[in-house]
Amino acid sequence: MPGKKKTGRPRAVGPAELATLRRLVADGVSITEAARTLKIGRSTAYEALAETHQPQMRTRSSP
Repeated sequence: MPGKKKTGRPRAVGPAELATLRRLVADGVSITEAARTLKIGRSTAYEALAETHQPQMRTRSSP
């Protein structure tokens, strides 16, 4: 809702951290090591990557 103040804990992974996390993982660093580098939890890293990953829809090809 517009104008409604967000409550709760602030996000641990902002846009800059997410970009760095993606770059590290793309460069071959494990998600666990990337999370240690960024000083965030491993589960937080997996969750951040899962939220931004949009699975591609599979389409059936005509036989």
